[in-house]
Amino acid sequence: MNNIAKILTMACFLAFGLANSGCKKILNIDAPVNERPTSVVFSSPETAKAALSGAYSNISSSQAYGVNMTLANAIAADEIRAVAAPARYAPLFNNSYNAIAGSLTTDIWNDSYVSIYRFNAIIEGLNNNAAISESVSRQLMAEAKAMRAYLYMQLVALYGDVPLVITTNVEITATLPRTAATSVYAQVIQDLTEAKAALSDAYPSNSGTSNRQQVNKAAATAMLAKAYLATGNWQEASRNASEVIANTSLYQLLPGNRLADIFLANSTEAILQLGSALNATSGYTNEGQNLQSGPFASASPFSLTQSLLSAFEAGDLRRDAWVRTVTIRGITAYEPYKYRNVDTDAATAAGRAELPTLLRLADMYLIRAEASLALGNAQAALDDVNLIRRRAGLTTPLTTSVNVALAIEHERQIELFCEQGDRWLTLKRTGRINAVMSAAKPNTWRPFAQFFPLPQTAIDSNPNLIQNQGY
Repeated sequence: MNNIAKILTMACFLAFGLANSGCKKILNIDAPVNERPTSVVFSSPETAKAALSGAYSNISSSQAYGVNMTLANAIAADEIRAVAAPARYAPLFNNSYNAIAGSLTTDIWNDSYVSIYRFNAIIEGLNNNAAISESVSRQLMAEAKAMRAYLYMQLVALYGDVPLVITTNVEITATLPRTAATSVYAQVIQDLTEAKAALSDAYPSNSGTSNRQQVNKAAATAMLAKAYLATGNWQEASRNASEVIANTSLYQLLPGNRLADIFLANSTEAILQLGSALNATSGYTNEGQNLQSGPFASASPFSLTQSLLSAFEAGDLRRDAWVRTVTIRGITAYEPYKYRNVDTDAATAAGRAELPTLLRLADMYLIRAEASLALGNAQAALDDVNLIRRRAGLTTPLTTSVNVALAIEHERQIELFCEQGDRWLTLKRTGRINAVMSAAKPNTWRPFAQFFPLPQTAIDSNPNLIQNQGY
């Protein structure tokens, strides 16, 4: 973290994010022609909006949020495996990652803190800035706080206690120790509460084009629902999820015959998608490119695990819509097929533009179901679960004779597989990870592996950072 902060401080704050990805670029963003000091970046509403767009784009183009959040967590859990080059991913599959070898988990740490720095710089640049109107400043700062909160939710869920960096001052951040997860969540909830109050229902249009690639009130509300769920505040989790669900003018579940369209740009099920607010996307995603066999996925094919495939019930439309069977190099694989485009040509040929989807409506129903059960209303929980099941073609409703907690867990497993690590994070949140992983990987699972190791580079550069147990 010390090294990251120094690099960013020396480079000042770039108005436009770099669009590097492991393969082809997701976004059509020109590299910045020069570095812009903070005084220039925040000298007008236009440059401030460009800075925020650059920060969004930096997340979109990062390896961590472009693909590794899904890939690393899905392999570490019980969702996918690499069948063509398994040795490369063996540490993740066997949960034997370490502080030096965990390249995918290191990317998540580094990319998250780089993006946090950018959003911190926006918050600081807007604070008491007379060059930008109060209304514009209020909106941009709210978006920045919400995205900072989102990043911290991922970090604390994956690593446990993490340094809480809310300033760009390297003299402060260089030696920050880890902050208790409870305090990190307190900051997350504060940021999201302030963002929710400042934003409107309409999606911001900083670039002049309204889209679902920036945080609006509902996106901040959805994040709050997730934060409250993670901290056990069931009433607030339910209330915030219900607010999003009730906004039917913006959000509706797509019917079962359109499951393949959920991940299209501006889908009515999408609450927040990744992508540049200034530039048109290429129509494909890093996940589509890396999780399917093809010219860009050097280690493919990846395949869904047998335990996940077996979890689909007969007649579940999601099995046909979101799983593709392929044979490549003599290997049969069952690939996640939520994102279908592997490059711009494929997107153009299919006539469909896809965007990485961070938040979507089905998750809000399942959050409310989990909260309802915790509040003692099992029937309300099943009502939400059955709604999602009906959409998937499973018309026989579940009743309270089933284990409702396991029914919700099962529905999350099927509905949200290979989506930003939802399965891995859910098992940790519910305290079920040891039971599930011990059964899935009896020879290799170790309870401390539920938290990834901090990168060794971060430990080496900051004497106050203490490694997670077991590494």
